[in-house]
Amino acid sequence: AWEAQVLCLLVFKVANMADVRVGILSTASIVGKVLPGLKHGMKVVGVASRDRKKAQDFCNEHDCGEGMLYDEMLDRDDIDVLYVPLPTGLRNDKIAAAIEKGKHIYSEKPMGGSVKELDSLIKACKSKGLQWMDGTMWYHSIRTKEIEQKLRKKVLGEVQRVSASFTFKAPDEAWLQGGNGRTDKSREPMGCLGDQGWYPLSAILWAFGWIQPEKVMCSHVTFNKVDTIVACSGTLWFPGNRSAVFDCGCTAPHRSQYEIICETGTIRCDDLVGGQKRSGNFGAYETPFVGSSEYVQGDVMGKDQVITVDPCDHVNLLVDDLATCIRKIKSGGEPDDDWPTRSLLVHTVMSAVFESANNNGALVELGKGGYV
Repeated sequence: AWEAQVLCLLVFKVANMADVRVGILSTASIVGKVLPGLKHGMKVVGVASRDRKKAQDFCNEHDCGEGMLYDEMLDRDDIDVLYVPLPTGLRNDKIAAAIEKGKHIYSEKPMGGSVKELDSLIKACKSKGLQWMDGTMWYHSIRTKEIEQKLRKKVLGEVQRVSASFTFKAPDEAWLQGGNGRTDKSREPMGCLGDQGWYPLSAILWAFGWIQPEKVMCSHVTFNKVDTIVACSGTLWFPGNRSAVFDCGCTAPHRSQYEIICETGTIRCDDLVGGQKRSGNFGAYETPFVGSSEYVQGDVMGKDQVITVDPCDHVNLLVDDLATCIRKIKSGGEPDDDWPTRSLLVHTVMSAVFESANNNGALVELGKGGYV
């Protein structure tokens, strides 16, 4: 009897995987990390490129369906959701076309364009009953969700202050001076603030429960020879006399961390982005990786406790969450507004920091209120 039960569970899992069909709108390098997760939780129909042969060669090498041109993928009726890892400066036109064609959106981060432009895309998605989710993988880990519950239940009291960082050292001078997408504003308009700053800024906003800060200021910025941000730090002020600081860029040693200071204790994570602890393992950013298995909780006297959780692959859990949203919509439900709300708020704050960075550290007011 148990064999029959196992078979039924396997059939159920395969059926649920097959009912969400994804197309990949690029052969970008990050697809190498994300593709196994897409295969884990969805049916991969194919990959698109400007060059059909390049797309087909990629599909042949990675066993991921059919190669095709961008517009051909948009026109396919057998694709539910598009994963869009195109360069930030080029992404929004394809996303707009995909929404018009009725496709759910899984967009890489950071977001592109103005805040108004992103808001319009998200509203168009919602009006068509489509799910929006960005590629912030760490949101979906078991560790993140456990900490999130503690923060929302105020186990340690109100969040008072947060510090967060994501930095690593450029491998050489050519890389630093525009030889990589992160350091070339024609490909990444906000430079390392966009590519790396997304992580500490999203961690800060997550810790504060997605409340919009009242104002932000860039306290330090470094531009390279092609006028692109390669290092940045700043301060965010929140209602209730609370604040946060962040730094990011490719001019300092590798750090990927946050500390959340509450009324009666602290929570610290030293491997925010990759989940690889302090191992120095950069492969966690480039290939599938199972980690994010611990964090540190301190009491009011400063006594720390290492808390362990089940390790996981961030990408697998992101894809699972997205597939669940899409299945719910297919069954007559509504899109989950939490995910696009996060995308818009992080982009709003990042855009304000970018404005400050380009105006000698001027204070940028964001107003009161925010997102729940």
